[in-house]
Amino acid sequence: MLRVEKTVLGKFGEPELAVLINSRGWKSVLPDALDDQHLLLISDQLRDLLAGKGWDVNRGPGSAALPISLLLLSKAGAKRLGKGIDVEMGTLHEAMTLLSVTVDREIVNRMLQREDGATGAGLMQGLGLLIQN
Repeated sequence: MLRVEKTVLGKFGEPELAVLINSRGWKSVLPDALDDQHLLLISDQLRDLLAGKGWDVNRGPGSAALPISLLLLSKAGAKRLGKGIDVEMGTLHEAMTLLSVTVDREIVNRMLQREDGATGAGLMQGLGLLIQN
């Protein structure tokens, strides 16, 4: 059966996210640009956030899922407000749901060795439409 032991995946928190973005730019956090480990970890983190589970401090210094969601919303055109963005909680929840579905689709594409096109481009288009509405 398909299974992965989460303890061997490492951590993907705010420090690892900062290193990734600083070295490769913001597009490095799109699902099709993430390596397998980060992709699986972000899927797990998004599931926790969407299920309302709190962050377990034993997992490291913060989840990367929320900062990635906010960054992608910002790049998709969300209004800037000082150093942050102005987005309603409902919109953020919908964006995280869209990101979660896209991440899971990318995982399945890799497992089945399917080339269905860049999932990141579709995600950014979807986020853009979400912000417009």
